[in-house]
Amino acid sequence: MKTLIVNVSRSVKPGASGKLYRLWYHGLTLPYLAALFGRGTDVQIVEELVSPIPFDTDADLVALTTMGCGLTHALEVADRFRGLGKRVIIGGPTASAYPEVVAPHVDSLVIGDGDGLVDRLLDDLDRGALAPVYRHLELPELTNTPVPRYDLIQRDRVGLYYPVEATRGCTLSCRFCLTSQLSGRRQRQKPIADVVRDIEAIKALGIDRVMFMDDNPTADREYFRRLVEAITPLSVAWMANATLAAVPDDATADVLVRSGCEMLAVGFESVNQESLDGIGKGCFDVRQYSAFIARLHDRGIHVTAMMVVGLDHDGPESLDRMLRFLIENKVETAIFHVLTPIAGTPLHAELEAQGRMLDLDLSHYSAEEAVFRPKQMSAEELEAQFWRLYREFYSVGSIVRRQVLRWPDRSPVRRLGSIVVNLYMRHNVTRGLTPV
Repeated sequence: MKTLIVNVSRSVKPGASGKLYRLWYHGLTLPYLAALFGRGTDVQIVEELVSPIPFDTDADLVALTTMGCGLTHALEVADRFRGLGKRVIIGGPTASAYPEVVAPHVDSLVIGDGDGLVDRLLDDLDRGALAPVYRHLELPELTNTPVPRYDLIQRDRVGLYYPVEATRGCTLSCRFCLTSQLSGRRQRQKPIADVVRDIEAIKALGIDRVMFMDDNPTADREYFRRLVEAITPLSVAWMANATLAAVPDDATADVLVRSGCEMLAVGFESVNQESLDGIGKGCFDVRQYSAFIARLHDRGIHVTAMMVVGLDHDGPESLDRMLRFLIENKVETAIFHVLTPIAGTPLHAELEAQGRMLDLDLSHYSAEEAVFRPKQMSAEELEAQFWRLYREFYSVGSIVRRQVLRWPDRSPVRRLGSIVVNLYMRHNVTRGLTPV
């Protein structure tokens, strides 16, 4: 038996190819699913962003996954494969959030984690009796996870970082986020020895940089501390998502840098405390942002700021403050997202009840388009503000102020790399494309 697993790319804007020559880093979903499907089946993985989908495959089963607005394209891919007589299954957070949209296009929908469900699915496939939906009654623990099939990654199309995972779930309850709905508000943790095992498998391939794909790996400080201590002897450079709680003091920051931490992607979301309170993130204080960034910068750790545009308390003035904050604090990179209400989130339920949903076409749920009616401006103005933030943050003047004027630097080579990344992102923005 042969299984083809495809990560379908997002919907493509007119005039854009939708293809990349190389990924910044490879996601974990494909190599991890390949390990789960490994029982008695030959597996091929395809990342559509860098490789064409082989519709002429001899695979018996096609497994699709995607994110956000990619769901529309994924269903087109599913229809094409089914027209060729293939069995097609789909999973991923967006597909899980819209089961009624997905069902007519696939043989089965896998909701949530694949662990345990894949074995059931393969047994049913052997019997010729696939169920329409597979889901867990209880979320699985991470005590017996396989080593991802890193060997299947198309290495010449991936940057420096390979994916690894330590935890699933998030203890926060951000109103716009689907993570806590699908993965739970309790953090599930892999045995640290298994995380070390996975990193050693990556190192065996000659890769010495890893990206933790966890939504919030720092939620349990004690577990995170032990994890960082365990990976320190492995001599790998690493990046991860984080919150302000991840680095509460200088001692913690020192431990991170000794362990090889190069960058943290931090969900600041807004510089307006009212906005944080309104999305369920009021446990964080915007007055601590600058000190947090300085603590990391003092040790050579770079910061990627994850920001949301369109929150109810954020108008043009607060977005101006957001931009000034990011530039004045010399944040290395910033990723802006237009607030996007996904079905199943408290935000979606609230906006629907208020009659503020404007667009139900999932191909527009790209985090670049306003699909709801904002409070502080029109939908068109929100999209204009989104692109203004990108243009000004990645302007030549901003790059010079945030990057070039920081010499001398603790790591000149990494600073030069950061400048190159900023110029690449500027190149995309000037073409009307989001940086990543």
